[in-house]
Amino acid sequence: MSELIPKGLPKGKQVLEKGLKTGRSIEMGVSAFQRERGLTLSDWRRRNTGEGNVLFVAQMGLATVQEQVESMKELYARCKERGTDVGAMIVTSNWVNGLPRGDLRSKAPRGTSFTLDGPEDFVKVAQAAPIMPLFADNMVGTPNSVSNAVNALKAGAPGLGTMSQFTWNYPYWHDDVGQVAATVEALGILAGKREQGAGIGSYMGDGTSAGFIDHASEVGYCLLEQYIVEKLCGARYMTGLGGLISHIPSKMATWLASHEVLSAALGTDDIVMVHVEGNTIEVSEDAQSNYGLVLADFMPYAILERKYKTGAFYSAKPIMEAVRVPTLTEIADVILACAAGLRKAPEFEEAKIFNEAEIKKLKRVLAVNGRKFFRNILKGLPELGVDIKDPVELLLAVRRLGGARLEQLYHPGERDPKKYRGIVPFAPTDLIMMQQMITDFTVDAIRQEKLGDAISGKKIVAGSTDTHEFGLYVLEGVLNAFGASVVHAGVDQDAEQLLDAAHKAGTPYIAVSTHNGQCLEWGTNLVEESRRRRQPVNVFMGGVLNTIVDGVSEPIDVTDQLTALGIKTCEDINALFKQMTKV
Repeated sequence: MSELIPKGLPKGKQVLEKGLKTGRSIEMGVSAFQRERGLTLSDWRRRNTGEGNVLFVAQMGLATVQEQVESMKELYARCKERGTDVGAMIVTSNWVNGLPRGDLRSKAPRGTSFTLDGPEDFVKVAQAAPIMPLFADNMVGTPNSVSNAVNALKAGAPGLGTMSQFTWNYPYWHDDVGQVAATVEALGILAGKREQGAGIGSYMGDGTSAGFIDHASEVGYCLLEQYIVEKLCGARYMTGLGGLISHIPSKMATWLASHEVLSAALGTDDIVMVHVEGNTIEVSEDAQSNYGLVLADFMPYAILERKYKTGAFYSAKPIMEAVRVPTLTEIADVILACAAGLRKAPEFEEAKIFNEAEIKKLKRVLAVNGRKFFRNILKGLPELGVDIKDPVELLLAVRRLGGARLEQLYHPGERDPKKYRGIVPFAPTDLIMMQQMITDFTVDAIRQEKLGDAISGKKIVAGSTDTHEFGLYVLEGVLNAFGASVVHAGVDQDAEQLLDAAHKAGTPYIAVSTHNGQCLEWGTNLVEESRRRRQPVNVFMGGVLNTIVDGVSEPIDVTDQLTALGIKTCEDINALFKQMTKV
């Protein structure tokens, strides 16, 4: 395991001190939220939580900075008119914001949502409305962590994210040491402004923890990130979860267990949870059904939040988010629908309809075993040569091990070689169960259509353009079931990397899963590069085939444009098999 820690690795203490020096020198700005409300976001949350209020956070990432600004104003006005206060917004900007400005950023496929081109763009968002922007995705945890942290603080937005994304790969950036060092330096910057409310947020649906098969592992991983941020770096840490949990008892128990262990580790009453996110894995293209899922997910949270007062925002999922980037109206509508449901919470409580005994029982199991997982990691990594008191070494080791290996090594439960990964989970994650269910369903459908011979014996390179593993897992499972020789290229792949993998494997077949809106530029890059190399390939692409094109605010379907490039588009895996019969 010596490859975990390379020679010449920057010393975490020195990197952190550099960040602290920068942080202490920064003059923080004042956001529209703080100026108009007269409170920091932390103070506002504590006051509202103490009064028993349930807090809402919106999530938005539109095509341009100006559209983002105008929509924040409109969202605040619409909700205020209906008596609902949206105090914060998870600002989801383009993934290229994780890259330093320059050649790499201009070369990368753009994807959806806006690009922050300089400090002035951070200021525009922070001054848009009395909604505190939480600059989340593609900020800290990226190669561009330092610049993003400085710009956000100067704009008056002290809450950044997303810590868990330090494991993400960014287009054409292949320096994991540099990315981890930038993350630690940014944590030092935030530590330097801790007393002014600065801190880092995380999300258990991204990065290492997204690959776990046990919710107990998620709880333990929260403690690991908190240890790195709070104890090793001196910055404030909070986390969120829930988007990948559809089973309500598991979701409530994981949230409350995380709140319990993180609060106990700090020994204070500080708010440790950023948000609980609505269900994202059961939604469909049926808007009416999605509204039912939203409210079924929200009401248990609302009742328990009124009781336990964790301070976690609720992030309601717009009903068409699984299909495309949601509009302003859809974001406002789902928040207002939850706010209407919230008015009935006292009646649930009055009738004692909600019995939380099983949730409390599961919470205890997750808390106990989450702590064991955390302790096992801190005990086990030094045996692999990792200095667990050095934040750069520790983050790099976690990144290089990955979630699956980390869980296999240090999970505290029973072992069974017949189980997936050889682990018996205390509370299995929904995503793993759904992946297997969808894989089995797809295999049955292909058998019924007698399409299996189309790929039998073919060598196929499979990869994802982004960090989402779900589609890739299902794709590879189905291909393997019908006798294909699958070359796993992994997630976050550049077009050139998949061409390299196909060349090395000696195959023309490439299957691509894509979700983050960069499919058209990514596909164009692949086709042009294959022509330049004179490397003929058959490319099959599925997932979410939309993107934002010039002059259009919302993502549009680009299936026809991809087809015109010669890429074989697939609405599902069955379609891939049908396409395979033609080549």
